Amino acid sequence: MSNAFFYVFIYFLGYYGSNVLNMLTVRPLITNRFVAALIPVYGFAFTHAYMIVNKAPPPGITIESAILFSVVTPLVLVTVGAIYFMWRSKDKQDEDLTEATQPNIDQQAAGSAEARTAEVSEQAARAPEKTELSDTKQSSQDSNKTQN
Repeated sequence: MSNAFFYVFIYFLGYYGSNVLNMLTVRPLITNRFVAALIPVYGFAFTHAYMIVNKAPPPGITIESAILFSVVTPLVLVTVGAIYFMWRSKDKQDEDLTEATQPNIDQQAAGSAEARTAEVSEQAARAPEKTELSDTKQSSQDSNKTQN
């Protein structure tokens, strides 16, 4: 079980190391820190497995069981944890995005409703002008007809 804690420790070193690297650079070099942090974990796991295979295990322990419990199980736990955190981060980003855009949508809807109200009132104000203009045109056409 102590191997699992050590693998988690290596994962967080990689995760925060990539965060520090992104802060030091002008443009972020590592876009997905969750996956980037798995690289040192897998590197250490392969090195650990290599050492287990090349050294004689204690009596009563097979190489397969040592690899299974010392390498594979912690590696699976860390990988599943990274996928879970990545999934939760994506959901949180989606929620933040919808919360950030919702007030803008409400403001746009209110603004467009106000614009429509203003357009309707402008059209209502222009309607008597149009009828006056059409009456003037009609009277001028009538006067032209009577002259001819």
